[in-house]
Amino acid sequence: MNGNEVDGDMDEFRDDEEGLAEVVRALGYDENREPPAHRVADVRAEAERMRADLGRAGPGRRFGSRRTVLVGGIAAAVGALAGAGARQLALPEETVVPTEDLALTGVPAGVLADARLINHTWGTEVLLDVRDLPAPRVYRVALEQVDGVRVDAGSFRSVPEVLMVCRFNAAPLRADVATVLVLDDTDAEVMRADLPAA
Repeated sequence: MNGNEVDGDMDEFRDDEEGLAEVVRALGYDENREPPAHRVADVRAEAERMRADLGRAGPGRRFGSRRTVLVGGIAAAVGALAGAGARQLALPEETVVPTEDLALTGVPAGVLADARLINHTWGTEVLLDVRDLPAPRVYRVALEQVDGVRVDAGSFRSVPEVLMVCRFNAAPLRADVATVLVLDDTDAEVMRADLPAA
């Protein structure tokens, strides 16, 4: 391989920088953010090492094809950038989901409980944080619809001295839910939240 062939390989690699940029964008990299300087230096050093290897390669050591060099270079660059920093990837901002506070009544003495509701397009989600319910017992969360029908949303086992952070889902839409109920393993009501009409 002569010097012109090496330069041609590198020119082809440089010509495909747009393709590399598309790969990086597809991985979610934010082009407007500056990667850490040490990672940029690592990628550049690897590119120089590859260039030097190409220059020294004799007929027996020649890489399989220009495409191999291109793909290998892209893989090295993308790998270096991806491994560099999950923090540098432009992940979408976490969406803040609006919740509706629920006023729990009947909360047993000594029990800490907080409940919120998320009105989804596919149903209703109840977020329940509770601590110090009598344990070990199983409790069930149900949604009582405006027509009086109860729909189970899930269950949990109480654990002594542990704040239980629970999420329950059921199909009824928020507009059809009148009450959120927490029931014990005998189906007795432990606490409830009556919802205002949606």
